Amino acid sequence: MKLRNVLLIVMASAVQLAAFAAEGLGDLRQKADALHAEGKNDSALVVAAEALRLAQGEADTTAIVGINSSMGVYLRTQGKLDEALKRYGEAMRLCTTEAFKRNADEEARQEAAVLYLNLATLHVDMQHKKEAAYYARLSADWGAKCADKGLKAQLFAQDGLIFMMCGDNAGAGRMLSEAYGLAMDLGQAQAALSSAAYMVAVADRTGDREAEAMWRARCGQLEGKVKDTMSLVAYYQILCSVEMNHGRWQASLALFDKILSLDGVEGMPFVVYDCYNNMHEAWAHLGEWRKAYDCLGKAVELKDSLFEKDKAESLRDLTVKYQVKEKELALARSEAKLLRTRMYMAVAALVVLVCAVLVSLYVYSQRRKAREREAEFARLKADTDRRLTQRYIDGLEAERERLAKELHDGVCNDLYTVELLMERPVTGVEDGEDGMPSAKDLVSSCREQVRRVSHELMPPEFSYADVGMVLADYVERVGGASGCSVSFASVPGDADWTGVPDGVALEMYRITQEAVANAVKHSGASHVDVTLSRDGDAITLTITDDGEPGKSRGGGIGRRTMRQRAEAVGGSLAVERKDGKTVVQFIIHNS
Repeated sequence: MKLRNVLLIVMASAVQLAAFAAEGLGDLRQKADALHAEGKNDSALVVAAEALRLAQGEADTTAIVGINSSMGVYLRTQGKLDEALKRYGEAMRLCTTEAFKRNADEEARQEAAVLYLNLATLHVDMQHKKEAAYYARLSADWGAKCADKGLKAQLFAQDGLIFMMCGDNAGAGRMLSEAYGLAMDLGQAQAALSSAAYMVAVADRTGDREAEAMWRARCGQLEGKVKDTMSLVAYYQILCSVEMNHGRWQASLALFDKILSLDGVEGMPFVVYDCYNNMHEAWAHLGEWRKAYDCLGKAVELKDSLFEKDKAESLRDLTVKYQVKEKELALARSEAKLLRTRMYMAVAALVVLVCAVLVSLYVYSQRRKAREREAEFARLKADTDRRLTQRYIDGLEAERERLAKELHDGVCNDLYTVELLMERPVTGVEDGEDGMPSAKDLVSSCREQVRRVSHELMPPEFSYADVGMVLADYVERVGGASGCSVSFASVPGDADWTGVPDGVALEMYRITQEAVANAVKHSGASHVDVTLSRDGDAITLTITDDGEPGKSRGGGIGRRTMRQRAEAVGGSLAVERKDGKTVVQFIIHNS
């Protein structure tokens, strides 16, 4: 029977691997995380192993780090600590190389931050506080280098919680404050409330009453905006712990009543048990023995339903406990306090683990969205190029027909007349005196016609639109396709750009294409402004972006090309860094 089961598992695995071959690396990682979230860790490991094989085949170091980190979480959930440590060790081996640190992009920085957060969580579970704080600091350092604010808010919140569990209140305060600020910037009330609540606990630990009052006020402002029951439970439990530590029993009872009145809390027996178990201690301190006895009785009933053992003995102990002297009641309170402390530690560890998984899922989700945006941008760019190419070809065909007719009807006929004049016998009559046009006049006419045709050889876009309209159309298309905010302004707004020579207009268009492409593709810019302005006979084209020039690749060639274009039409071009922005400015005098 056992051999049959083994064969069935092998066959199922073979079928799964055949199906995985048709899926991409990103899809496999998402599927593994989804299986882990459903508690199917064996299946998650099978899928992750196939994803790791693909990543190794593609030599994708960043993906290898992330997959090993995720597999460590799956194995740790199964209790396979030794295997989990091997996966974490392999991920760390890659993360600590100079090549990884030097070439780390946004995706690599996120993977490293999540890896060290997972390691910090593992050491917290094992009560290795020094090691947990060390890895939390590494996670925070990598997180600070990430550009994604949502990811940073989650990372800093979890790093702060780990620092607090390790006794580093200063580090916890820094991380939680920054997480709160990021969450507020993103409008994430739930995450902001969680960070603010833990800041209340940090301020209480350090004895900073002014800071505690400030964070309590912020929590009060956010409380009404949060509807998630689990978030509100965690918030009230933190405040309860602070109140009970200071012996403010009435305040703690009011908070426990809030927890018990939340929608859906009845489906959280551990939370309800914790409330009654602590409420009995508060009532006992207030001398309300009957209420204390009733609360502890409810706690015991819940404990019996959860753990299903020693029910009768527990009830007998409770009866004796509240019939004897105050000394026995004090002993019961001490035991309850120890149990509450253990419960808080277990809940905190669980929250850190769940949040670490959520951070991983968020990273993969953002990465997939980024790939989809890149693919969409490529499709739109291809469509735009095809449309412009077709328009260009159509314009060329029309221009060819017009030029052919112009050359045939004008230049060819005039040249033929010149030929006839040259073959005419010498009569002593000067050219033009016999009523026929002179050869000189005909040659001059041919030259004028050829000059006019050469000046008309411009791209078809400029045959029906001025430079302002062409630039506005280009900016609108690039902004919609790239996801970057690109704007165009004409100064003054009613300026007439039809007087700009076609040659100058074409070079202005090409300079704008080069500058905007550098900003969007290479500098990581989120906003680009294109401004076309006139001051007297001076025309100025300015392209400003908020990207980082250090990220630009091939920027030297692009700038040299733009300067050559500017000089070719008698203009000048300058590139400078001003107020954290890159400014490209082309100036020409249109006299």
